[in-house]
Amino acid sequence: MKKTVLWMLLLSMLLSMAACGDSGSGENSESGQAKETQAAEPEKETTALEARQSIDDELPDKDFGGRNFTVIGIYDSNTQYITTEEQTGEGVNDAIFIRNLKVEERYNAKPAFLDGGAHRDCAKLVANTITAGDADAFDLIQFHVVSNSGNAMKGLYLNWYDIPYIDFEKPWWSDSNIEDLTIDNHNFLAMGDFALTTISKTYCMFYDKDQAVNYQTEDLYQVVKDGRWTLDYLQELCETVYTDSNGDGVANDGDYFGMASDQQSNFNTYLWAGDNKIFSRNADGELEYTYYSEHLVDLYNKCYDLLNYNAGVFTKMDHNSGTIKFAEYGTLTSNSLLEHAIVFLADFENEYGIIPYPKYNENQKDYMTMVDGSHEAMAVGKAASDLEFIGIMTEVLCAESYKQVMPAYYDVCLKQRYASSEKDAEMIDLCVESRVFDLGYVYDNWNGVSFYFQELLRNTSKQDIASYYAGKEKSAITYYEKVIALFSGE
Repeated sequence: MKKTVLWMLLLSMLLSMAACGDSGSGENSESGQAKETQAAEPEKETTALEARQSIDDELPDKDFGGRNFTVIGIYDSNTQYITTEEQTGEGVNDAIFIRNLKVEERYNAKPAFLDGGAHRDCAKLVANTITAGDADAFDLIQFHVVSNSGNAMKGLYLNWYDIPYIDFEKPWWSDSNIEDLTIDNHNFLAMGDFALTTISKTYCMFYDKDQAVNYQTEDLYQVVKDGRWTLDYLQELCETVYTDSNGDGVANDGDYFGMASDQQSNFNTYLWAGDNKIFSRNADGELEYTYYSEHLVDLYNKCYDLLNYNAGVFTKMDHNSGTIKFAEYGTLTSNSLLEHAIVFLADFENEYGIIPYPKYNENQKDYMTMVDGSHEAMAVGKAASDLEFIGIMTEVLCAESYKQVMPAYYDVCLKQRYASSEKDAEMIDLCVESRVFDLGYVYDNWNGVSFYFQELLRNTSKQDIASYYAGKEKSAITYYEKVIALFSGE
């Protein structure tokens, strides 16, 4: 993926430059030794973070006269990552402060937040403002992707390819902007690092390293790296680890489990983790509807058996119940979000790791995951007038978030181990790089097929997904035809 490749190339280049400081010098040994010592110093200091921060955003110099760059969104999920008043010593807060200060000093403009209320209220406010032609109310729209897609479907947003200075090839934009969300050079909802919830709400799994030693399980980091982290492996792991801790002969809350999960979108994520995207690129590079196949049926059945028939799996309907079970030392692994490391594991005393969801099988090339529907999607309203201002500010805020805020966020998730532990850093990077922003999900607006897995897997009696889909196929396809029409301007 472009982010990893670019990052590693930069790091390799910087390390190589440092390592060859005395080659071919022809100078005396004392001078040569001095140069060798001088050259060795950058090697110790050069880090992946420095390589990340050295990437040029290639933006022009401008003075925007002290303007605010107003972002409308949802208070509790947006503002903490957009504005902050002062440095407090907390890593993410201070990184946001530094990012905003750098942008303000460079462009004489700074981000400001406009509270749009709850996500459905925000969608209505945005739609009404754009329809009224108010170009000054806000510059960037950034909130709940599923709600936001409703406005996109109404044709209220500009094409990101028409916004100057936006470069989806840069590593602060998700690969999916090009691979999954662009049709005929049209993209209306974009995913960039300024919208930090596209990182924080990434689905992943936690695992308790200390308990893994106690249960004599394999190092799951190595299992992931070997490509052996699959649904079948997880199935066997849960059966092996389960312990009837309270001795009552029944799997219940008092026992120790191999995996814990709530029955909400944690379940839904297995659709993408098992490489069953709603829209995929065909051999001609065109996005086509690929949701239903024999693979879907088999994937569903595997997931149903795992989540309903395996005594080593703990599930509850309540949101976050899987992570809470993990935080209470009641399970080896849990389906979770990256942000849960901060919310629930701040006082967790055991050593824990963060790994991706399992693959369907070992033949699947890549690990894949989704980002919860409450994450922000970025859009520009059709009433917007100063597109140069919007383009530059959006691009630079994404760039500086990539350079300043994301590493700080990773460190907080891993209790400062991102910078110091190569293995932990590698795994969290893999989770983030495995994100898929599927066209069928991003533009679902509760009208498509995105939540079928979630609806069926949490039922107490097994249901046939083939029959379930057959009853809904016509309406789903009709809806997605409207999505495709949006990109063609019809």
